[in-house]
Amino acid sequence: MKCATTRAGPLDAGFSAEGARAPSATETRGGSGVRHCYLSMPRCAASLDVMPTIGAHVDSSGGLHLAFERAKAMDADAIQCHPTPPGFWGSPKLDETRIATFKEAADRYGRPPFYFHAVYLINLAGDDATLRQRSESTLTGYLRAADELGISGVIFHTGSHKGAGFEKTLPTITAHLQKVLERADPKHARLLIENNAGLGGCVGARFEEIAMMMAKLQDKRVGVCFDTCHAFASGYDERSAETVSKTIDELDKVVGLKNVDVIHCNDSVTGLGSNRDRHANIGAGQIGDDGFRALLHEPRLDRMPFILEVPGAGEGPDAEQVATLRRLAAG
Repeated sequence: MKCATTRAGPLDAGFSAEGARAPSATETRGGSGVRHCYLSMPRCAASLDVMPTIGAHVDSSGGLHLAFERAKAMDADAIQCHPTPPGFWGSPKLDETRIATFKEAADRYGRPPFYFHAVYLINLAGDDATLRQRSESTLTGYLRAADELGISGVIFHTGSHKGAGFEKTLPTITAHLQKVLERADPKHARLLIENNAGLGGCVGARFEEIAMMMAKLQDKRVGVCFDTCHAFASGYDERSAETVSKTIDELDKVVGLKNVDVIHCNDSVTGLGSNRDRHANIGAGQIGDDGFRALLHEPRLDRMPFILEVPGAGEGPDAEQVATLRRLAAG
């Protein structure tokens, strides 16, 4: 989902532009077993046993290190950002000063879970070899930068096979992902496949497709980001405690919860099985308060950060939306 808070630029976050804007036709691992919180925020430590790790997509304009202070201002305990403009080709370009500044800020705020979201233009499943290669190079740059900064990982969308069929394109997808891992050679950061809403042949709408990609890769550096809106749009019900339990049962059976690092916490504007990626504020969409209360209280998800990508008041996730999740988690 394209969050409203996506402002970043070559002078702000530092990125290498690889060309003109692409056509508009076509976005500490959570599983450590340890709750994450800002060391400067006693509230989180005090509620360690009862409150999930709740985070948000944060604006990174002006420098990646500024995301920590912005997250703290909205009471978010985990962070996602676009380090480069999501609608342009390019990956983060770092130097010693940027790396040092970021790591100093990370230390100051207790090193919360921190994720990059790769550009929306990536497509490893299409029939355009040039586009696939550009996608591979961009994703490689993202993963390498994430590892240099010591952050949790890179979340990305695999792309669309545009009607060719998933099984036919699976070898191509995984070959590119293997090259990304070889070229970036991450020692810490993980490559996280996000489930998709399923429109237009997009890969990863069904849990089985994610499982097949992971089985083909057989690489512990690859994990999963579970998006609640995308799952709902793909036909996985999350509107009640009963349906949440069934959906998580299915996710565990097919993908394995041990492979899920982080949750994108978004309500859905459109109905169950709509295949449309339209994020709504928590409780204002089709999943509703009951569904998110059940997700937040699902014990099998208690080690994973819940990261908001909702529209908020129009500029992306905000303190009010973080507070909404905290209210549902507490009640």
